[in-house]
Amino acid sequence: MAEDLSDEEFEAPIHRSLNRPILVMGGERQLVLLLMLLAGIFIVSLAKLWAAIIGVVVWVVGQYGLSQAAKFDPQLSLTGRRLLQYRRFYPASATPFADPPKWKD
Repeated sequence: MAEDLSDEEFEAPIHRSLNRPILVMGGERQLVLLLMLLAGIFIVSLAKLWAAIIGVVVWVVGQYGLSQAAKFDPQLSLTGRRLLQYRRFYPASATPFADPPKWKD
């Protein structure tokens, strides 16, 4: 005998890792790795104490900025570029002399 399955509620669990963005140390993965690379190159290439201090400061400040940006939007590097293309104000441009819409047959 086949039981009526429509009376039962069906739940499909969705694991949190499938729905969360990939973050490293609280920031976007690619940007954090790029920041790490730039700070490391600055520290190693100059091999001076003042360069190491500046490199660590750049790393700490940059990491803090990336983690704060990720709290705002975890995909800010992808959406931020598109956001910069939008204008702040779009004036109304309706006119009674506009061409009528063309219909595809």
